[in-house]
Amino acid sequence: MDAHERLVSRVADEQDDILGTIQLVDGDGTLQDRLFEQLVDLLVEAMFLDLRESYLDGTIDRDAYVTELADLAERCRGLGLLPLPSRPA
Repeated sequence: MDAHERLVSRVADEQDDILGTIQLVDGDGTLQDRLFEQLVDLLVEAMFLDLRESYLDGTIDRDAYVTELADLAERCRGLGLLPLPSRPA
């Protein structure tokens, strides 16, 4: 498994974990908010990984990848979704 596939797998696993955990903390608004923020961060990360996958599998060429990457980053910044918080080591 290459590094990109490991990242995709990690993000998907974390999304599943958070979706399952949110149901368990029903009634704790603070914790639900924190988990929701983490989920949004993971969804943003997944969008960038999906775009990279399109480049790696040849669906889009390098120029299109760079253009789409810049467009995605700009849209995310405009919505306050970038930069993502640093992940703890």
